[in-house]
Amino acid sequence: MAELSGELSFGPVLKQELAAVAALEAVAFPPPVYPVFFFRQAFDLWPQMFWVARRDGHILAYLICGPEFSNRQRLSLMSFAVDPQTQGQGIGKALLKAFMQQLTEIAPEISEVWLTADPDNAAALRLYQQHGFVQTSEEPDYYGSDYRRLVLTAQIGAKSC
Repeated sequence: MAELSGELSFGPVLKQELAAVAALEAVAFPPPVYPVFFFRQAFDLWPQMFWVARRDGHILAYLICGPEFSNRQRLSLMSFAVDPQTQGQGIGKALLKAFMQQLTEIAPEISEVWLTADPDNAAALRLYQQHGFVQTSEEPDYYGSDYRRLVLTAQIGAKSC
């Protein structure tokens, strides 16, 4: 990736950025990954809950949240990725902080955000803990046999950033 020197900005994804988000997903995670049509659906369903970090027109990170149908006060952080070439630069941390700070304005009814994380991903766990997430459970077979995930939850309105 070319050296990016512009200002980092955060906010809802634009329709023309969806292909770039899908490409980021493909380099950030091993298969299976979300296909581009998932990102289009997320854009249509939760436009204010699908944020990106961008610099010089490049998408460097994204996050997608979706409200729970059975409990509208809970929000699931469904996907969060940072371009592997820019990891460690604080971009993911800044994106998550910006989103969490705006959440009470975007969705004042939300009192809790939850997510799952790979228990072996120490960097991700540190990031989430820095933003007020605490482990609330563990599921040994979250996506199937031997696919362990930790469930982490953050209370909105509590000191989270």
